[in-house]
Amino acid sequence: MDVLRRLLPFLKPHRRWILAGSLCLLLATPCQLFHPLVWKFVVDTVILAGHHHWLLPAMAVMLAVHLTGTALGAARSYLLGVAGQNFIFDLRNHIYRKLQGQSLTYFHNHRSGDLISRTMSDVDALQDLVIEGIDNVLGSALSFLFVAGVIIYLQWVVGVITLVPLSVVAVLIFKFNIRLKRLYRGIRDRLADVTAKLHENLAGMMIIKAFARDQLEIEKFRAENQTYRMASLQGVRARAFYFPGIMSLGFLSNVIMIGLGGLFVIRGTFTLGGLVAYRGYWWQLFAPIQTLARVNDLYQRAMAAAGRIFELLDTPEQVPDKPGALVLAAAQGRLEFRQVDFAYDGRQPVLQGVSLAIQPGETIGICGPSGSGKSTLLNLILRFYDPSAGAIFIDGHDLRDLQQESLRRHIGVVTQEPFLFHLTVAENLRYGNPDAAEADLWQALERANAHDFVAALPDRLDTVLGERGIKLSGGQRQRLCIARAFLENPRVLLLDEATAAVEPESEALIQSALQRLMQGRTTVIVSHRLSMVRGADRILVIEGGQIRESGTHEGLMRQDSWYARMYRLQTQDAPLVEPPPA
Repeated sequence: MDVLRRLLPFLKPHRRWILAGSLCLLLATPCQLFHPLVWKFVVDTVILAGHHHWLLPAMAVMLAVHLTGTALGAARSYLLGVAGQNFIFDLRNHIYRKLQGQSLTYFHNHRSGDLISRTMSDVDALQDLVIEGIDNVLGSALSFLFVAGVIIYLQWVVGVITLVPLSVVAVLIFKFNIRLKRLYRGIRDRLADVTAKLHENLAGMMIIKAFARDQLEIEKFRAENQTYRMASLQGVRARAFYFPGIMSLGFLSNVIMIGLGGLFVIRGTFTLGGLVAYRGYWWQLFAPIQTLARVNDLYQRAMAAAGRIFELLDTPEQVPDKPGALVLAAAQGRLEFRQVDFAYDGRQPVLQGVSLAIQPGETIGICGPSGSGKSTLLNLILRFYDPSAGAIFIDGHDLRDLQQESLRRHIGVVTQEPFLFHLTVAENLRYGNPDAAEADLWQALERANAHDFVAALPDRLDTVLGERGIKLSGGQRQRLCIARAFLENPRVLLLDEATAAVEPESEALIQSALQRLMQGRTTVIVSHRLSMVRGADRILVIEGGQIRESGTHEGLMRQDSWYARMYRLQTQDAPLVEPPPA
């Protein structure tokens, strides 16, 4: 019930559709259940009593009432269907907004396939409940009450005894609920595992094929799928024994109704027309019970899905905006770290006591051994994470006092792995500036050394690039990312190994494009290739999470420490590690 209570706020905006549909249902139910009473009238009054002239009017009334009920039923289905679709639309958007507000740590700790499963298939399970559940539960309840009232009115002894087996059905449903709740939660979790495995394998298909592990991954997927199958079979077995029991009890009520009704007709205390009406109402009496049993099964599936959804929604945001956070309308680009410490999930510290001031328009190069915390500095500037201690400022504002969206509008990023969406060239470029004119796109492409290859594409700016820009080379993708940054026109520019994953023939083009992009901006460059940072105003060497060296290229070469040794190794083509002894 707690899950249902939490779903109510999502249903509230659509209450008019639900109320209108429920009203149609309320009016349609007696219309759709009226015809057995006409049967009774025809048998008792028209045939047995000899009032033959009432036959055609009785048929006309039955047809008119039926058509009215059908029209109201159609309106009910439409109104409740619209309410259900709108409810799912809002819920799925709410889940995505929640995911978008989470920090990178959250996505590092959760498989993307599982998150996709919760957002898509789990929400679809709730859609089935809302669209079918409200309709079926309310309709079945009304039908049952209407029919129960009629059969008790026609012959109260037969009516009451007929309803006794249905009390046993209620007990069985209650006990079955307890088992189904646990069972369906396990099934939803196993389905999420299969989805996660499929998503991971599709993303890593090139590696799977490159290492000839196709058969191994087929077996792994089969194992995950088998686990899901076994969990699902438990549900199949439970339903296979559950529903026949319900059917048997329902048929028992039919036997009681016809047997006792026939006995009362023989004794002359019940009419033949009443018995005919009873036979018509038996199915109408049992159908709501069968429907409720099926909806109960649907309900348990949906509650298992809802539990997983609310687990996601209840996860607190690790990097939230403060209430009343400031909007950074304009930025000069002054950055400052004050005694910053940082550790991922409270583990081994990555940064310790880092203090650094970067002036507007200054270019800072950051280098150091792998794992020393270089990229972490960039992630902290973007406020993907908050420092464990200390503070980071932009133009004198603590980043934690600013709206994250307004902060990131002034920061451009070019990463090691260029990411492009499965969109056209123009749509990818406008990700940095949605209002850019076509002339602006071509100008950005020119400055990023990407004009010529885009002009040679089949549809030029309208060419669809494929998932992650797969139709382009690594260097071409990177140059498009640089053009996107030109259009964004940020005040602060972060370059994270921007040339590390490109082919050699593209590196010079990318470096010259980056030089143009850096002009007049506060720039922080993280690179293992020291040729990228050589021209920086200052170069920092980070080791063990601390700044060990700081200065210009010439000054660091004179210090003859880590930077100088690495620079000589890279420029002299010397091996970075000694070969093993023969």
